[in-house]
Amino acid sequence: MWRCGAGEAGRAGKAGGVALALASLTLAGLQAQSAVPSEAACAALAKVSLPQVTVTSATFLATGEMPPPPARGGGPGPAGAGNPFADLPAVCRVAATLRPTPDSDIRMEVWLPSGWNGKLKGTGNGGLGGGAAANANALAAGVRRGYATAGHNTGHDGDSSYALEHPERIKDFGYRATHEMTVASKALIRAYYGKAPAGSYMAEGGGGTIAALSSAQRYPDDYDTIAVTGMSSYLTRHTFAQMWIWMATHKDAASFLAPDSYRVLHEAVLAACDAGDGLKDGVVGDPIGCRFDPGSVQCKEGAAGACLTAAQVEAARKIYQGPRHARTGAELYSPLYPGSELGWGQLAGGDQPLGIPVEFFKYYVLRDPAWDYRTRPIDFDRDVTASDRPEIQPVNAVDPDLRRFFARGGRLLLVGGWNDAAVPPKVAINYYNRVVATVGERPVRQSIRFFMVPGMGHGPGTGGAENFDFDALTLIEQWREKGIAPDELIVGHYRDGKRVGSRLVCQYPRVAFYRGGGQNPEEPSSFECRSK
Repeated sequence: MWRCGAGEAGRAGKAGGVALALASLTLAGLQAQSAVPSEAACAALAKVSLPQVTVTSATFLATGEMPPPPARGGGPGPAGAGNPFADLPAVCRVAATLRPTPDSDIRMEVWLPSGWNGKLKGTGNGGLGGGAAANANALAAGVRRGYATAGHNTGHDGDSSYALEHPERIKDFGYRATHEMTVASKALIRAYYGKAPAGSYMAEGGGGTIAALSSAQRYPDDYDTIAVTGMSSYLTRHTFAQMWIWMATHKDAASFLAPDSYRVLHEAVLAACDAGDGLKDGVVGDPIGCRFDPGSVQCKEGAAGACLTAAQVEAARKIYQGPRHARTGAELYSPLYPGSELGWGQLAGGDQPLGIPVEFFKYYVLRDPAWDYRTRPIDFDRDVTASDRPEIQPVNAVDPDLRRFFARGGRLLLVGGWNDAAVPPKVAINYYNRVVATVGERPVRQSIRFFMVPGMGHGPGTGGAENFDFDALTLIEQWREKGIAPDELIVGHYRDGKRVGSRLVCQYPRVAFYRGGGQNPEEPSSFECRSK
């Protein structure tokens, strides 16, 4: 019997397995293939038979009938908030449980819209996953664009306590849930629409990048083109960095950086490095070339106000340095870069560390549900060794060998933000350099486009005091379907939620320099790409 990727051996004969799965569709499912998508065709999907897949519901929802997403933590959304899904077209909403191993419990949904564009969009899940099913907002976003859109709960409900006694669910969280969801979704799409998807895409940011990159690395046939922004797929190291930042500002009361301290540092960074790209505009165009020491804003004796104490300067230096191995001094993960200071509050400013690293250390690394970071701080030597245990590694998607993905025509768009304080920039830079070293420069030139966006935080957007926006999904659609490779990136520039222009972003490691001469700095043509 074909098993949907139950272990690495499950990859062998995958093409034959898909054929077997499709051949096992029930008569009702086969009848649905020849029908125009409808309520009856949707209901027939509840009777579709696929190995290790149990369809738990198949509900046809007419235009505007999709219920709103549940509130965070479950339950109905806030009263009077309106239904953000009222604009969705008619959808066949299919829910299923996937059990590629006896210990698996993957909950997935695939939404099949009327006016289907003929393509599949897979989605990941943020943070450490968990929940009753998929991210409904991500599913809705795909359906609005005509995609059959699939998502999952990463193979578990609630917190990460499953990692203590369920090693197979660690694999499900890291990579298998996404693969099994994709295989099942393609079979259900064929059963409903009568044909397989003509293309398959993922465009993920943050926590969802584990799903996207694990697909390219482990299952190169699952998706044709993938976009990744805010690469946080090195989870075992990412959590050390999150704790490092919090510990730097909570060594004692004197080391704490208040919001005013971020502003002092940021203004000093701009004074030192803003004009390095030829334009003084409040954005550091070349953070790697920025030479800034927070000691330059240390308070002089008897002074106060717009300056930092010696203890605060030490904390800031640790953040710019990034996490280091306590014994060897080796870099464990990327530091935060000059220009990102106004985003430090999420990790550095709370009374407690971010919940993600606390949960991960408790259940994955230390395997101690009673662990308390106050009484037993993170050890950046022995805890690093503990995090390197083989059974934990499925949560990382950092394999640089993308040769199989590239050989079958796969393409990868990789984008980071220089001001990203959630996923520091060097994570993507290090991964890109490792892919080049493993695969070779020529395949990389053909199959990857990599950009670091000056001034951008944790992914594109339009809100906040300063932001930059672009549509990664459209870029990879055009790349695959029209052969238009994103050799340069044009991003919308927003201040206080209002678009003020557009900027040119160059492929890493080139930097966009202002041409000068009084040209409009909010026009991409006012910049040119130069090697540093």
